[in-house]
Amino acid sequence: MGQRNIRPKQTHDKDGDAQSQEYPLHDLDGDFFAMTTIEDADEYFFKGQHRHDFYELLWFTDVEPGQAHYIDLKRFPISSNQVFLILPGQVHSIDQRDKRGFLIAISKDFFEGRIGYDILGVCVYSNNFNVVIPDCWLQVLDILLNLTRSEYDGARRPAILESYLRSWLLHCIELQKQVNVIPHSDPRLHVLIDFIETNYRKQRHASFYATQLSISAKRLNELTRQSLGKTISQMINDRLILEAKREISYIEKPIKEISYRLGFSEPSYFTRFFGKQTGYTPQDFRRRIASLNN
Repeated sequence: MGQRNIRPKQTHDKDGDAQSQEYPLHDLDGDFFAMTTIEDADEYFFKGQHRHDFYELLWFTDVEPGQAHYIDLKRFPISSNQVFLILPGQVHSIDQRDKRGFLIAISKDFFEGRIGYDILGVCVYSNNFNVVIPDCWLQVLDILLNLTRSEYDGARRPAILESYLRSWLLHCIELQKQVNVIPHSDPRLHVLIDFIETNYRKQRHASFYATQLSISAKRLNELTRQSLGKTISQMINDRLILEAKREISYIEKPIKEISYRLGFSEPSYFTRFFGKQTGYTPQDFRRRIASLNN
């Protein structure tokens, strides 16, 4: 998997505004699947913060002590034999050095339509799926990944890649369930997450989302509290703050522009909202991220 498979491109937001000055966005250039080792991948794609328009699986088979990577500006330590799933649109940064393992890029359509339903159910409750593979499970996962790699290096038949990778992921999910008790996944939560993702900039009232799901706002809040420990308003605020942090950490973008893009009528409203949710002003948060990057 090199530059011919994954490359940066200019993107547009849902309103059609160009975002060419934001984080580089890596895409699969029309492919549905790509695979390589972390140590052999093109180093370009490990430089600085970036986003993907695909799902990226990272299996770190061997890492030096003290290694970590950043997902949506949050530091995640890395252990040997740890698996991470990076979701489309997330801001990611990682140093390629002192790490060995596998990197698998899967298009959204292929992942969501053919192999990823079970793991997406886990991601509803946590922005990122990750699990450490114990030694007793390594043999079967090695076999499945080697079969996947052999098919990728050969005929690249979608049905066979789907079968191998789905089996590999199901083993990882089973391990995750043994580590963390995952609440019952009500299918309406998946629909709600999609609605929030599409509308959070403009629709911030629980009643809007309840109407979309043909349920009362009270019942919907009960459902999200039981399953996620959050109200609808908290979920929307979390999504707004996540996007605000992503945009603020891109130094060149003015705070005023960010506030309007996120649906705030005045920058002062955005500043108060951001401060209440994070304890920082947007400017202080930007300085903090800049110091970390340096």
